[in-house]
Amino acid sequence: MKKKILITYALYGNGHRAIAEYIENYFKKQDPNLEILSIDLLKYSTPIIGDLSQKISNFLILKFPIGWSLIYNLFDSRISSEVASRFTTNLFRNKKMKKVITDFNPDLTISTHFFGSSLIDLYNKKGFINSKLITVVTDYEAHALWLKGSKHEQAIIVGDKDEIKNLVKKGVNPKIIKPYGIPIHPQTSSDFDVKKAIKKYGFSGDKPICLFFGGGSVGGMMSLPYIKKMIKENLNMDIIFVAGKNKQSKDKVDALIEEYNATNVKTLGFVNNVPELLQIADFVVSKPGGAQTTECLYFKKPIIMINCTGGQEKANYKYFERNGFGKRFRFTFTFMTFMKAISNNKSVLNKMKNNMNKNKSEQAMEKLYKTSIDILKH
Repeated sequence: MKKKILITYALYGNGHRAIAEYIENYFKKQDPNLEILSIDLLKYSTPIIGDLSQKISNFLILKFPIGWSLIYNLFDSRISSEVASRFTTNLFRNKKMKKVITDFNPDLTISTHFFGSSLIDLYNKKGFINSKLITVVTDYEAHALWLKGSKHEQAIIVGDKDEIKNLVKKGVNPKIIKPYGIPIHPQTSSDFDVKKAIKKYGFSGDKPICLFFGGGSVGGMMSLPYIKKMIKENLNMDIIFVAGKNKQSKDKVDALIEEYNATNVKTLGFVNNVPELLQIADFVVSKPGGAQTTECLYFKKPIIMINCTGGQEKANYKYFERNGFGKRFRFTFTFMTFMKAISNNKSVLNKMKNNMNKNKSEQAMEKLYKTSIDILKH
């Protein structure tokens, strides 16, 4: 009889979905006999609640980041997170949600958003399903809300061993904490030709290549002051600016390229070849989102972090700075001072790469798979 694995995420930004997709693709490749269902919890929630929660989240992140940080910190305790978890779980559960989960009746659930962990924990308690549970924390700090299913969990996957002490303080059984790293497994080819790929984008390969993620649908316009300065200064580097689905951001950067005749800058919209772009880049400029930073770590590409909105992103940039994997900037003038320095001297970037090479989190997906299969067997 086929074993059933449910993967849950919530589409607040793209990070939770990206990790869920990586897990689904890897597991299917390892064992095609596994029956896997991946669902966006927002899609099955009451529409007005899902839409409203997304709008509130985006508003706080973009317009009121201090407020976002305050809320993040306020609910990062056992009591306040318990209240918030019960409230949100009751908001999101409905007949449609219950039906899709109970009809599938998973043997194991892997949750990449805390809503999923809380929901599966509740459905287990009520006897609707009997699913084992693994929570994959998709940032480099486990907020208390991630831990609401911990009484019934078989494993909590975290980004680093430093998180063990933090979770034990929050009441988590140390036996279930697995500091594997955030699991991703991009599709790559062993015969990938870097030089050929660089030429495809019109670059010679003689200059450092900066891969600039422009923030996508959340925060794309916040990147404009930084890329404008880079274009205006005509730095000794080639730049690939990825705007994602933010057409307004792409159009503005295209206009800047034309205004300054910046032949060293290429713009892209939504892409599905991030692994290729990361392989040809020397370093990355991006917001410190969990999935984005982990992809940089996987490919050993130093990350220059901008537009940090506090909360989990603060924890992410602190982790990368503490380990020497990247550097965070709050202001364009300090950012540009650093850009000018590395455009002519790669020693700082090389040091970051060496630090990244010591990290073995690229094995996280393999470890998650083995843990999942062990749980299913027992």
